[in-house]
Amino acid sequence: MLLAERLSPQGSKIQTVRVRVKGGYEPAVVHGRVGEPLRIVFSREETASCSEHVVFPAFGKSAMLPPFEDVALELVPEHAGEYEFTCQLGMLRGRLLVAGQPEELRADGSSTSTRQWASNIASELGDSALLAFAVWLCSLPLLLLVAVPLLGWRVGGLLAVVWFGVAAAVCFAVCLRRTDMLRVRPNR
Repeated sequence: MLLAERLSPQGSKIQTVRVRVKGGYEPAVVHGRVGEPLRIVFSREETASCSEHVVFPAFGKSAMLPPFEDVALELVPEHAGEYEFTCQLGMLRGRLLVAGQPEELRADGSSTSTRQWASNIASELGDSALLAFAVWLCSLPLLLLVAVPLLGWRVGGLLAVVWFGVAAAVCFAVCLRRTDMLRVRPNR
C-alpha cells in the first residue's frame, strides 16, 4: 500500500491512499481519521464490467473507474467507525476504517450512524419486497399452469400464496444479511 500525505490549499493534511482494482480491492481495508481529508486513488487494472464503479453508500459518493486509469475520490469522514465500499453490484467489497473520537449523540439520543443504518434497512427492505413481488409475479403463471390442471384452483391458489411467502422470506433474508454488511459500526 502506498501512503502519502500532502498539504491542501487550506493547510490541512490530505492523506492519499492508492487502491488497486483487479478482481477485488487491494488493499481491501483503508484507514482514515475523523475530520481529516482522505483521497483514495483507485487504479483499475482490468476490464471486467463489475469493477466499473466504486460506491461509498455511507458517504453518498461513487465514481466511475475507467480501465487502466487512476481516479481519485475524496472524503472527509465525520465519524469514527467502519464503512463499506463496493462495486455497483456489491460483489467487490472493501472497508474504510475511520479512527477518532466516538460520534456525539444528538439531543434526541440518536446518533448519525443509527439514523443512517435505519435508512439503509428501510431502503433494503423496500427493494426486497419489490424483488419478492417480481419473482412471485414472474413465476406465478408457470406455477398455476402446472398446479391447476393437476390439483384444482383452490390448491393452485394456496400454492401461489405459499410460493409468495417463500420468495419474500428468501429476499428478506438476503436483505438483512446485506444490511448487516452495510451497517456503519461506530467505535466504542
